[in-house]
Amino acid sequence: MSWLLTSTPPTFAEEQLFQQLSALSTLPVNFSASSAVAARVPSPALENALHKLGGSGPVKRDELIAVLRSLAQEGGTSTSGFSQDDGNGAIEVEVVGRAVTMVWKEVIQALIDAALELEEERSWWERNVNSRRQIATYLVQSLPLRLYTAIQPRSFSIDSLKAFHFPSRSALFRPLPNASSALTSITSPYTLTRREMLSSIKALTSARDNMARRIGMLASDGPGWADVSSMSSGSDGDFTDEITRIYGTLCRVLEIPTAATTPTSKRSRQSAVTPTRDFISATATPSSLLTILTTHLPRIRSSTDTTLTQHRRPSALTRLWFPLLFLPPTLLISGRYLARNKAWFQEQVSNARETVKGFVVSWVWEPLEGVGKTLRGGGEGLGVAPTTVKSDQESLERMVLDLGRDYYKLDGTALEALRAKVASGDMEEVLKVYEKELQSPVKNALMGNLIRTLLIQVQKTKTDLSLSLLSLDHLLRSQQLTFAFVGLAPSLLVLYGLGGWMRGLWRGEKRGKSRRRTYFNGLREIERILLTAPKKTQELPDRDRGLLIVSVTGMRTWAAGLGGSGREAFLDDLRMVEETRLSRGDKLRVVERIWRCFGTDGRKKA
Repeated sequence: MSWLLTSTPPTFAEEQLFQQLSALSTLPVNFSASSAVAARVPSPALENALHKLGGSGPVKRDELIAVLRSLAQEGGTSTSGFSQDDGNGAIEVEVVGRAVTMVWKEVIQALIDAALELEEERSWWERNVNSRRQIATYLVQSLPLRLYTAIQPRSFSIDSLKAFHFPSRSALFRPLPNASSALTSITSPYTLTRREMLSSIKALTSARDNMARRIGMLASDGPGWADVSSMSSGSDGDFTDEITRIYGTLCRVLEIPTAATTPTSKRSRQSAVTPTRDFISATATPSSLLTILTTHLPRIRSSTDTTLTQHRRPSALTRLWFPLLFLPPTLLISGRYLARNKAWFQEQVSNARETVKGFVVSWVWEPLEGVGKTLRGGGEGLGVAPTTVKSDQESLERMVLDLGRDYYKLDGTALEALRAKVASGDMEEVLKVYEKELQSPVKNALMGNLIRTLLIQVQKTKTDLSLSLLSLDHLLRSQQLTFAFVGLAPSLLVLYGLGGWMRGLWRGEKRGKSRRRTYFNGLREIERILLTAPKKTQELPDRDRGLLIVSVTGMRTWAAGLGGSGREAFLDDLRMVEETRLSRGDKLRVVERIWRCFGTDGRKKA
C-alpha cells in the first residue's frame, strides 16, 4: 500500500529554500560584543522566532506572517536594523536572514503559480485558435452569454420592453484595440471570434512573460548563502549585505519604491573586492518583510486574477450547455429502457455480484486458507495408509506360498526362496502354473488351479495399485505447498494486474492522450526556450530563465505520476535543466537525454 502514500515532488522554490537554509545553518555569525553584553538574555520574541524558523524545512505562510508580526510588534528590529548593544545582534541576523529567505520563497512560488495559471489558459486558447471547427464551436458555446450580456434590460417595464432592439454585431463581441465599430459591423462573426481569441492569447502571453521576467530575476539574484560562506569570514557586515541584497531584489521585482539603489545582483557583489555597507537603502526588518507578504504579494495575485477574469477560457457551463440540452431526453429514454428491462438488469447485477464473490471466495480466500493449513501442519493426502499396503503384500505372499506348497510340494528353504521372489515382485512361479492351467481352461477352472492363479494375480494387481497410490501420496505431500501456490497463482496474477491498473490510474499513468500530450508539449516547450533564447551569451535572459522554470515546474507536476527509480531520474534531469550554472548547450544535452531515456510518450525505457 506504499503507492497510496506517494508524495508530490518538491517544487523549485521548496528545493532552493531547503538548500539555502541548510547553507545558512552552517554559517558562523561573529559579533564583537563585550562580555557583559554577551551575557545578557536574548529577547523572548527573538528566541521564539528562531525556534520556529530554525529548521531547514519550509514554514507555512501563515506561521511566517505570525512570526514577523510578533517581531514587528516587539519593535526592536522594526526600525533600527541590526543592533549589537542589547546582545541580540547575532540572533537578529539569523532570524532576519531566515525570514527574508522564506519571504523570497513565498514570492517566487506565488509568481510561479500565477505564471502556470496564465500559461494553462494561454495554451487552451492556442490549441483552439488554429482550428476552424474549434473557433466555430467556441462561437456557438459563447453565443447565449453574449446575447444575455448585450440585451439584458435594466428593468422589465413595458416601456423598456417596447424599446428593446436586437443588439448590433459590435455589441456581441469584446471591443478590440484599433478596431472601429464600422469595421466590426462588416466583419464576419467567425473573424471577430478569432480576433477575440488572439487578443486573449496576447494579453495572457504578456502577463505570463511579465511573471516569467520577475521569476528569472528572483532566480538569478536570489539567496546565495553558500557564496557568502565561500568568500567571507562570517562577520556581521557580510550577513547584513546579503540580507540587504536579497531584500533589494524583492523590492525591485515587486516594484516597491526604495530610498536609494542597493546592490541587488550576485555578480556585482562577487566582483567587489571588499563588501561594503554603504549601499543599504531599505532595511530588511520584520515590518518591511511583513508588508511584502500582506500587501505587495496579494497585489500581484489580484493583478493576475484580473487578467484571468477577462481572458480565462469559457466556464464549464458555457462549454457544456449545448450537450446538456440532450441530457433530459437521454435520461428519459434511458429510464424507460431500464424500466422495461428491469428484471434483466437485476439479473445481470446479481450475476456480477455472484461472480465477484465466487472469485474472491473460491479462488483467493480458500486457496489462501489451504496454504495456511499446509504451513501449519500439512494438508490431506490421498488417504492411503502404509499398513494397508503392508497387509496386501503379506496376503499376496501367503497366497503364493500356499500355491507353492500345494502345487510344487515345496517346503523349508524352497518356500523362503519363493517368499523372497514374491517380496521383490517376481511372480514367475505363479505365471507358470497359470500358463499350464490355460491349456485346459474349462477343466482346470472347475477342478484345477486356474481360478486360484487368477485370484493371486488380482491380489498382485491390488498390491501394486496400493503401492503406487502410497508413492503418489508421498509425492503430493512433499509438493503440497508448491501445488497450493500453483492453484493460487492465477488469482494472484489477476489481482496484481488489477492493482497495477488502479495504481496507474491513481498516479495518472493511464490518463491516455492527455497525459502523453502534456509530457510531449512540456518537453518541447523547454527545448524551444533553450533554442530561441538570445545567443549572445550562454546565460539566459531573465524572461527566458523564468519561462524555463515555469515549464520545468509543469513537468515536475507531471512527474508525480511516475513511480520507482524512473521518477527520481526524471526529477534529477529537471534539476539540471533548472541549474543556473549550466550553459545552454549543457541543458540541451540534458533534454536530449530525457528524450532518449523516456521517449516521446514519457514511458521509461528499459
